[in-house]
Amino acid sequence: MPMDFDSLPMRLFRASQERAWTASAIDYSRERADWMSLDAGERELLLRLVSGFRVGERGVTHELAPLQQRLREERRIEEELYVTAQMFEEARHVEFFERWLQEALPGVFGRDIAYPPLVGDLFSERLPQVMRALHSDPSPEAQLRAVLTYHFFVEGVGAESAYPIYFDIFERTAKFPGLAAGIQLIRRDEARHIAFGTYLLQRLLAENPRLGAAFERELEAMRPQLDQGADQTF
Repeated sequence: MPMDFDSLPMRLFRASQERAWTASAIDYSRERADWMSLDAGERELLLRLVSGFRVGERGVTHELAPLQQRLREERRIEEELYVTAQMFEEARHVEFFERWLQEALPGVFGRDIAYPPLVGDLFSERLPQVMRALHSDPSPEAQLRAVLTYHFFVEGVGAESAYPIYFDIFERTAKFPGLAAGIQLIRRDEARHIAFGTYLLQRLLAENPRLGAAFERELEAMRPQLDQGADQTF
């Protein structure tokens, strides 16, 4: 079958190319001075926020491949291509946060500056479990669970609930132009990821009407984490 270039996955795939950016091109020259100008409490808040995103971006980069494999085995080439682009974008986000930490902090993160304590098991247990289950379980229900956890919960709830904190810092302090530029670009990428997850979720439900009950169960299971907000996620 010829590829459907007008499908949403292919439109998102083109957008990922047309709006490409590189972490190395961002100007980090003001970040160290801005960091040194903060008081201890402000440093703690910002470092915890950045560290949470660092862990999150590493986690989603590590765990997306099983979905790509499942789509390939189902011969959904347009969707597979977009997930390939998404994997690249997640890796780019990892690079950005690593670069920022090296440029902004007056020491090595994790050695001279301690990792802040983070709450929750999302990236250490829950996300790996549901994504890696796709290796052995190709069922639509397993795919539904993966999409809800990855695209809806991690990217659609966890990250989006933390962006306002970043924007408040940028607006209130007029500091960290490099971090602000990267966060804006990452949020633009993530909007495409969420759009693809919404599309994939709708396709799964349309093709498998019986999944409606599973969808409701998964949302109910997520509710405690959703109620706790970004603090549980990052």
